[in-house]
Amino acid sequence: FFAFVWAIGASTGIDGRIKFDGFLKEIMHGALSEATRATYHVLETLGEAEKPPVCPFPDEETVFDYKFVKEGLGRWELWFETIRDPDPIPKDVNVNQIIVPTVDTVRYTYLANLLVTHAKPVLFVGPTGTGKSVYVTDFLLNRLPKDTYKPVLINFSAQTTANQTQNIIMAKLDKRRKGVYGPPFGQRTVVFVDDLNMPAREEYGAQPPIELLRQWLDHWNWYDLKDNTGMKLVDVQLVAAMGPPGGGRNPVTPRLLRHFNTFCIPSPNESSLKLIFEAIVGGFLNDFPAPVKQCAEGIVAASIEIYRRMSTDLLPTPAKSHYVFNLRDLSKCIQGVLQADSGIIR
Repeated sequence: FFAFVWAIGASTGIDGRIKFDGFLKEIMHGALSEATRATYHVLETLGEAEKPPVCPFPDEETVFDYKFVKEGLGRWELWFETIRDPDPIPKDVNVNQIIVPTVDTVRYTYLANLLVTHAKPVLFVGPTGTGKSVYVTDFLLNRLPKDTYKPVLINFSAQTTANQTQNIIMAKLDKRRKGVYGPPFGQRTVVFVDDLNMPAREEYGAQPPIELLRQWLDHWNWYDLKDNTGMKLVDVQLVAAMGPPGGGRNPVTPRLLRHFNTFCIPSPNESSLKLIFEAIVGGFLNDFPAPVKQCAEGIVAASIEIYRRMSTDLLPTPAKSHYVFNLRDLSKCIQGVLQADSGIIR
């Protein structure tokens, strides 16, 4: 069930996950009802299972809120249990690099580790400001064994070319023998491509850097840019992140996407936002007098409420097309609060 949830249901958004949760739990408890079959256009079913599930999901939370623990016949544990005692936030860390442990950070780091260590391509998709790049970069640089995995970070833009992409990756690889390239023996190179769908389309609709990556995942070889001889790539794997199409981002060919385990990272809900920003603001205000410390919760709540109302009421129009707000705007507001001076504000 755990593999089914994260292989099939992980590509859905918040609304889709609620529907997926109800659908899967109904299957676990017996055959699908006629109403469910009509709603989801299920033409044919196999009926009820001969044996009940050995370890069914609990009914309290959604199927996305649990991880499977291999103990005895197995048991389900809430992701939230992992973050009950988070480490304090270091004071010397740049605010853009702060990672407050939440259910999302724990969940996606666990899944990324599971797939990367088994050499499977991973793609994270989500709106701007949801922390895709920060999650992956922190995982690759700080949580993988440094003596085994060598990360290569690439940011795509509208001007990125296929030749630039090939040169950046090949510069990090060694020549093992004639026509074979890879990291030093006993190591693996993990290439992280951020903003995967940013490269501009050429006149026939293709995106050359993406077609280069697709050729690699299809055939595991490239060709030398000088003499056109074949180059086989070994012990190299791909991780990528991108936002939904629109605003300069283009749809990516399904021929590339079929290689990936795709995870949707939806925007955090209000409780997650409060958890994140209260931890940041509360930690910063520790050096201030007690009356100022007590303002942390109110500052965060007011900022989130203003952000929510702006996103709902101030929608873009032809005259005001720049009215597009995301979580980076909220984080910049909080970042401004962190400029306060404890010697002046009392």
